[in-house]
Amino acid sequence: MSHLNEKVVELVRLALSLELGGEHFYRHAAGMTEHPKGREMFIKLAEQERARRADIGALFSAIIGEHEWQRIAAEEAAHVHPADVVAQLEAAFAARGHAAVADDAQALRLALELKRRAIHFYTEVEKHTADAETLGALRKLIDEERFHYDFLQGQLDSVQNVGVWLDGPEFRMDGRF
Repeated sequence: MSHLNEKVVELVRLALSLELGGEHFYRHAAGMTEHPKGREMFIKLAEQERARRADIGALFSAIIGEHEWQRIAAEEAAHVHPADVVAQLEAAFAARGHAAVADDAQALRLALELKRRAIHFYTEVEKHTADAETLGALRKLIDEERFHYDFLQGQLDSVQNVGVWLDGPEFRMDGRF
C-alpha cells in the first residue's frame, strides 16, 4: 500500500472513530443526564451520528473504493473504541463522584469538544481533496457539524444562564436542517 493510500485509510479510520465514538458518547451522555430534554437531545444526536455513517460511507467509498470501505468499516465496527471525549466525560463524572448523574453543563461542554474536533478533522480532509463531488459531501458534513456545534452552544448557554433546556434549536441556519 502506498504512503498516500495509508494516509487515506488513516483518515477513513479517524472519520469512523469520530462517528462511532460520537454515537457512543451521545448515548452515554443521554443515560447520564438528569433532565428529560437533555436526554432527548443527546439521543437525537446519537441517531444523527448513526445516520451520517451512510454519508461518510459514500464519501470514502468514492475515494478508496467500495470494497476497501466495507473492509475498514467492518474492522472499525468490530473494535468500537469510544472517542477520547467519552473517556474524559467518564473521568469527570468519577472525579466528582457522580457515577449515576451527569452535570448537564459538563456533558454539553464535552459534546462541544467532540463537534469541534469533527469540524477540524473534516476541514483538514477538505484541504486535501480536489474532486468536486467529494468536496460537496465534505462541505455538507462540515455544515452539519457546525450546526450541531451552534445548537449545543445554545443549549449550554441556556443551561448555564437560566437552567432550562431548550425544546429544539433556537435558530435555523438557512432552513436546511
